[in-house]
Amino acid sequence: MDGAEAGVRPVRARRWTLGGGGRAAAADEAGEVVREEALTVQIDGAGEYVLLCTPDDPEALAVGFAFSEGLIGGGGDVRGTSFERTGPWTSRVRLETAGPPAAAVPRSLIVSSSCGLCGRLIEEGAWGPPVGRTLRLEARRLVGLAAEMRRRQEVFARTGGAHAAALFDAGGEIRSFAEDLGRHNALDKAVGKVLRSGGSPRGLGAVVSGRLSYELVVKAARAGLEILAGVSAPSSLAVEAAGPRGITLCGFVREDRLTAYTHPDRITG
Repeated sequence: MDGAEAGVRPVRARRWTLGGGGRAAAADEAGEVVREEALTVQIDGAGEYVLLCTPDDPEALAVGFAFSEGLIGGGGDVRGTSFERTGPWTSRVRLETAGPPAAAVPRSLIVSSSCGLCGRLIEEGAWGPPVGRTLRLEARRLVGLAAEMRRRQEVFARTGGAHAAALFDAGGEIRSFAEDLGRHNALDKAVGKVLRSGGSPRGLGAVVSGRLSYELVVKAARAGLEILAGVSAPSSLAVEAAGPRGITLCGFVREDRLTAYTHPDRITG
């Protein structure tokens, strides 16, 4: 289930327009809202998880989620994926060997669209190896990538209710893009697309919509992303977590500026 059509749902609504003199005019109209569904992710030998998400690219989301949770070590661990809409919407990830790696950390059953860490404490072993030092990017190009991500946000343009994530390489080219009502889901989808294509996210960077939170840094570290940029502000925990992991954390990446909170040496020009 792919594309913007899978991410929106038509609705009927009444809009009031306020005019002068305290008058208000009302009109019924057709509209669209971002779609939120419960997606069951079944991972062979590693459990079943319910994600509240926008159900476009459900197989990419399932693979990216399994990877960011430490339930798979990479795309090579996946033997295949499937998606079923009969009954509960379900994405299944079939593994080459049953069960997660020994270092996998369990989490709660239901993951909401706004929370990436429900019921889970991140331990040092769940971060994966430290990120590399291979990525450099001009400040102007990073701002341009944020603008390009915004131009691709079709679900947001139609509903105003979706976040986005774009993974980019050292050449400043977008390698994958995804939208979801949750920021962490969007990042998982973008990572999952790279893994499903046979690639690796390690050494890439990511730009996301909205604020930069702790759970996004956790996912970036797990994926080996060297730059994590957002159009809004970071949280204090995000800054504290990004520094020791070697991640360049950039906020307010928009128009003609950006702010690097950790490891600014990756940003040139």
